[in-house]
Amino acid sequence: MKQVNGQTILLGALVLVLALISFNLYFSKQDVEQENQRLAEQVERLSAKEKQSEALYTQTEAFIEATFEGGSLRYFTESYRSEVEDEVVEAETMHGHSRSNTENLEIFNISVRPAEEGFQVYAIYRITLTDVDGELETPSSQRVMYLMSQMHWIEEQGEWKVDAHDLEPLTSGEEFEEAMNNG
Repeated sequence: MKQVNGQTILLGALVLVLALISFNLYFSKQDVEQENQRLAEQVERLSAKEKQSEALYTQTEAFIEATFEGGSLRYFTESYRSEVEDEVVEAETMHGHSRSNTENLEIFNISVRPAEEGFQVYAIYRITLTDVDGELETPSSQRVMYLMSQMHWIEEQGEWKVDAHDLEPLTSGEEFEEAMNNG
């Protein structure tokens, strides 16, 4: 048998080490590429969710303004509109067209949260009511109300629509602080 010299052993060990390093680098690269793809998909989902939240934030502001101007029905889903239209007609019939005017709508907080279907949105705001004919003679007698709305938004025919709306007055400072902290 021929004797193996040291250079051949060293060369063989070097080839083995290079093969192991190449093997590890190849599979590490595959893992990194998979992780990058997963992160890119996650960023895409978060961006889409953020765009939805921004759209709902804007829609909620418009809906709140429309609520006090008498145009909120256009934001309702077909099913919710048919459910509340009778109540709106009854209220208008009972009170006629004499209702307070609203001024100085100030929205403090809008919180958009994903729900099973659609999004649950909470809004806290302040509005000033005047008498039926407009501003009161003494502005200090205008009624200021702090309100909280809870809306359930769903996508209907490519548009965000309100499927449920609950409007509650906040009667104390504690309720207002609690609503701000939890909303």
